[in-house]
Amino acid sequence: MTEDEKNNENNLARAQIFGKKVFFINPAYSIRQDVIPRLQDKEFEIYIIDSYKDAKNVLRLHESSVCFINVDAQLSIDAWFNFIKSFEKEMTLRSVFVGIISERIRREDRSIFLSEANIPGGIITVDESTDAITTEIENILVECNAKGMRQYVRAKITNERDAQMFWTSDDKLFQMKLLDISSVGMCVKVPAQMINLAQKNTVLRDLTLRIGPKQYVVDAIVFAIKPDVDGINWILLLHPNTPAQVKTAIRAYVSETIQKQMMVSINNKAEDTTDYNGIPYYKLVSGRKKSS
Repeated sequence: MTEDEKNNENNLARAQIFGKKVFFINPAYSIRQDVIPRLQDKEFEIYIIDSYKDAKNVLRLHESSVCFINVDAQLSIDAWFNFIKSFEKEMTLRSVFVGIISERIRREDRSIFLSEANIPGGIITVDESTDAITTEIENILVECNAKGMRQYVRAKITNERDAQMFWTSDDKLFQMKLLDISSVGMCVKVPAQMINLAQKNTVLRDLTLRIGPKQYVVDAIVFAIKPDVDGINWILLLHPNTPAQVKTAIRAYVSETIQKQMMVSINNKAEDTTDYNGIPYYKLVSGRKKSS
């Protein structure tokens, strides 16, 4: 087994546990505004890549991910076919689970894509209701085990300055640094003077959670206490009394944060300048089909 094959196996095993990142390249307005938020509400880890020129840089960092491509804009249908076929040249890109979303793909082009390119996610036509499209994409994500064993999307926010938690105990205000967060809980760094203020299963009342420009008052339960190099961290679960709108706001913050972090990860990478119209894959395939 080659080193690349070993890495591929390791990435597949990791995806089985931690799930797969789900990318949408240049999604249409209806997908962006209606479908993607619904999938995020169901705790799929969703990212948007606005330009195909950034797509390969992102996907190379996330082997065995899922990618839905809107083939109605940015490139011609011929060029999109060539773009997808070019994935076959790289092991990392070959591992991506590709699906197509289109409102106006022609029947002959549909046939070419499905028979001549590796598109395990099939072709989703945007001529149905939002509910139907969401369900179709969700079924695909469930089939390819996009969540793995993970139930909630978590953002690592150690370096995010806009994420803090405050708690008042015995008339003293304590500030805790948020390390990560999901719609069900968070990990916080506990200052030395707070170490003995709570034990496992302690209910912390009236915590002030500040994420981005907004803040919320919540209750949380100390689920676990973990030692750190310079103190301890508390793993907190949001109390069952947490309002649904607060969980929705946290989920939105998580989605915005991981999206921003994804784009930062390719800041220094050159855009894809390949002329996909100039690659002959589509012409060769379509010409062969016409002659047969």
